[in-house]
Amino acid sequence: MTTEAVLMTLEDAYSEALEGWPADAFDELLGSDGEFNDDGVDEHARARIEDASPYGLVGHLQGAASGAIDPSSLPATLDLLRAADRLTSWAAAQRARLVARVHTFSNPDHHSWSGSASSLALTETVAETAALLKLSEGSAARLVSESLTLTGELTNTLAALEQGEICPGRASVIVEQSRTLPDEAVGPFETEILRVAGTLNRPRLTARCRRLRERLHPETLTARRVRAAADRCVVFEPDRDGMAWLSAYLPAEQALAVHTTVDAAARALRSGDDPRTLPQLRADVLADILLGAGGPAGAAPSTAGSCRCGNLEGGGAEGSHTGGGRTGEGLRASSAKIVVTVPVFSLMGLTDEPAELEGYGPIPADAARRLAADATSWMRLLTHPYTGAVLGLDRTRYRPSEDLRTWVQLREETCSFYGCCRPASRCDLDHVMSWADDGCTSAGNLYPACKRHHMLKHQTDWTPSPHPDGGLTWLSPGGRTYTTPPEPPPGDPSSSASAHILHDLETAMRTERVPDADALPPF
Repeated sequence: MTTEAVLMTLEDAYSEALEGWPADAFDELLGSDGEFNDDGVDEHARARIEDASPYGLVGHLQGAASGAIDPSSLPATLDLLRAADRLTSWAAAQRARLVARVHTFSNPDHHSWSGSASSLALTETVAETAALLKLSEGSAARLVSESLTLTGELTNTLAALEQGEICPGRASVIVEQSRTLPDEAVGPFETEILRVAGTLNRPRLTARCRRLRERLHPETLTARRVRAAADRCVVFEPDRDGMAWLSAYLPAEQALAVHTTVDAAARALRSGDDPRTLPQLRADVLADILLGAGGPAGAAPSTAGSCRCGNLEGGGAEGSHTGGGRTGEGLRASSAKIVVTVPVFSLMGLTDEPAELEGYGPIPADAARRLAADATSWMRLLTHPYTGAVLGLDRTRYRPSEDLRTWVQLREETCSFYGCCRPASRCDLDHVMSWADDGCTSAGNLYPACKRHHMLKHQTDWTPSPHPDGGLTWLSPGGRTYTTPPEPPPGDPSSSASAHILHDLETAMRTERVPDADALPPF
């Protein structure tokens, strides 16, 4: 393309952006020359919104955002909202194209440890996309997979998204419902569903897609269910205020049976003197069933859990135990391992500072004390008395390698790859400088890496290096660097209850009067 052609294209773009929205007046927006229906709606302006290119949509929105125009009616405001929605769809389509292009740069010669080249190429794309867009790798994986499908098998859906005929959410529904359809059924499925996709909201579109999918799929539901059942799983998702979600992907009849059983038990427990709602009763029944409570089903739960917890020091405590947490009056027969770090004064009941539950985050002090009450083993963790920063770890174990592993896991808490939140206790320990390159097995050269990112480090061009402020800086194949800032210590030097107690003790020791020498006993 020549320079002249480029300039003309830009000139045309600017002209189009202002089309219908003159720079010196916005009479058309206000409807002075438009065609109004009986409700006072400018149908001509609305048509321009539906037909505008991305440049035109930007012009409409920029005019409103700059204050040059002031829509004085609800219809005009709704038209601008529709313009923003169409522009969002166009941007989502461009993002899908660019994500798919990023994938083309993944090196097909990079083989994973399992021998599959394509899975590692996808992992490279997911890691690069997640780091750049600050997404979790689960969200990035869904974005990459969806983008590859839109630019591959569902190009008509991508075009509808680009034109603003469907929103990103409805495009995701079409992509998801087309999965596992054989190649010969994807085309008819897409053609038929796009006829109605622009007029249906997401729930109705999902229902329509499911019915159409069942009609077009040449394989029996029985055979498909066998494959789908291989993906069954249980997912833990931390939430706010010391709570979390636990969900399960199961065969439909099993999931319904579980819900029916829990619901029936919860309804049987309802009584006039029990303040719990039915949803609360269901949750308590489910926890008792899964944790093997020995008491009455649905007893009001404590926040205790079978764990491995315990640690004592001058400012923090952590430890571990197996078995024996309590739910209501029942005993949990569990051997699960949970690591909890508890401030020592909180453990003693002198303060209510939150504890830190590995893989989750802060939990209430009373929950930590209940966990600690059943701990079967303890490990002393030394922390700074004011900030709570980890200073050292007692050598309470015989094998030095276990002490070193524990120290690194407590220091880092999670996988060292940028943005990865997998707990360090479920990661490999990796040498930043490899053993073959004279790297030593020391705390300064060891960092936790989950299996996926351990593989990326050794099999791709992702390269870690120590950061002066702690943690690792990762250099991506795209030439960008990503550093996860170290987590601040759990304590607040200015407001920590433990710090206040220690400060008061220190002040008392300094100001206490020393007896006169003559009053001291002669020995």
